[in-house]
Amino acid sequence: MKTAIYARYSGDHQRESSIDDQVRNCTRHVEREGFTIAQVYHDKAISGAVKARPGYQQMLKDAEAHMFDVLMIDDLSRLSRDDYEMKGVLRRFQWQGLRVIGVSDGYDSARKGHKIHAGFKGLMNEMFLDDLRDKTHRGMTGQALKGYNCGGRTYGYRNVPIEDATRNDAYGRPAVVAVRYEIDQSQAEQVRQIHAWYAEGYSYSWIADTLNRSGIPASRGGTWAMSGVKVILENEMYEGRLIWNRREWIKHPDTGKRTYKERPESEWIVTENTELRIVTPDIIDAVRIRQKKNRQTYPGTFTVSNAQRYLFSGLLVCAECGGNMTIRAKERYGCMTHKTRGSSLCSNSVTVSRHIVEERLLEGIKQQLLSPTALEKFEREAVRTLEAYKNDGHADLLQKQLKEAEKQRDNIMNAIKAGIITESTKEALETAEEDIVNLSRSVKDASKQSVSSILPKAIDRYKVAISHLEQELTGHASQAREIIKLLIGDRIRLHRRENHLEAELQNNITAVLQRVVGNQLDLNGCGGRI
Repeated sequence: MKTAIYARYSGDHQRESSIDDQVRNCTRHVEREGFTIAQVYHDKAISGAVKARPGYQQMLKDAEAHMFDVLMIDDLSRLSRDDYEMKGVLRRFQWQGLRVIGVSDGYDSARKGHKIHAGFKGLMNEMFLDDLRDKTHRGMTGQALKGYNCGGRTYGYRNVPIEDATRNDAYGRPAVVAVRYEIDQSQAEQVRQIHAWYAEGYSYSWIADTLNRSGIPASRGGTWAMSGVKVILENEMYEGRLIWNRREWIKHPDTGKRTYKERPESEWIVTENTELRIVTPDIIDAVRIRQKKNRQTYPGTFTVSNAQRYLFSGLLVCAECGGNMTIRAKERYGCMTHKTRGSSLCSNSVTVSRHIVEERLLEGIKQQLLSPTALEKFEREAVRTLEAYKNDGHADLLQKQLKEAEKQRDNIMNAIKAGIITESTKEALETAEEDIVNLSRSVKDASKQSVSSILPKAIDRYKVAISHLEQELTGHASQAREIIKLLIGDRIRLHRRENHLEAELQNNITAVLQRVVGNQLDLNGCGGRI
């Protein structure tokens, strides 16, 4: 039997070699059973509570395609630590006729009582995650109350491990029992400068641009952006006030992406440590006064991202720096890198009205797709596709389906003659006769189809669809944007030409052909949606 192996480790208390250990354990069991290994899937350093694991998702797709008969795992927790997800997958595998074997925990979906085993293991896995989460939070609370680092790095400080000489870790080194903060003087100087600049009235973008011009690396080693400057200015740690447990981080069950929600202030753990103060109180007060004034002056914020609101947002790229062209003030597109990181990284300061972008780009796409070169390419692709369709045995398949439908109708008729007449019998007969009519028509149409007869219709349909592009793109912006991506790809490079921008367009004739011709080659009419 063809067997697939799936292995996973979360990275919390396991090493990468854990994958090899699991695969070796499963391989030994496969050989003992006399099976053959068809494929090995794995996910490294990804929690079992996350569904969006590349290896896991590929394994599910291949299972649906019946590329293996048995799935071998070290134990059910490798499959998923989410009880609901695991039970759903096991039910799907059972419906698909796939057998699941857990080598270490003894699970086998071919055995009686396997549902009880799976239910118990699923509950245990979820309880393990809940218990681990509670213990981790409890331990971090103790560290926070002592003023220690509870994870991550903060610009302006170094993380200094506190070791226990009486204990060793798994590698024989002194165990790290906590991590304390220590001021990094070189970074601290930049923190003071950022606060001083802002207190003097300079903007986020000016500060980011100045830091980038000076060649000063940002907190993560890249270049400074407005958002990075804002984070520095809002962090109360620089005034000697450490706050932990302000937010609760939650993983999305499907994507695994971490999001947060604010906790009540009563749950915050706040410690004062003047030794960690980097910015003086007078500068902090000036920064807070200006921040409060700006919040009152500019209270509004966008609730829907521009990438969701407009037709070309998320598709436009600055050819000079490779950054995104986004909507800026007064619905004008401009380079986001220039805006947020300064002219030292991108000098493209040209902006253009959203309405002009949409009007000119749509017209440019139409002209390009209707050019003689594009039409010639479409015709070549259409001939190739139609020839392949004609030779792929489609007509034979329709003929076979027609015979099956006629056989089914005859069986129902025999049942009626034998006295088996019910509402369901009548309904089945009507369905069978309808299938025969439709398949007969399809067989007749297939026999008449030829490249010479279909090609003119395909070309006419292509021209009509492109000519009516604006109508096709009316409605929901995200759906229209997918059509744009189909036609020209997911990136449009905008080049600066003195005081205006020039778009570099590509086209995808093959993709348009698939939409225009269609899988069923239904070309009876010339009009059609792209």
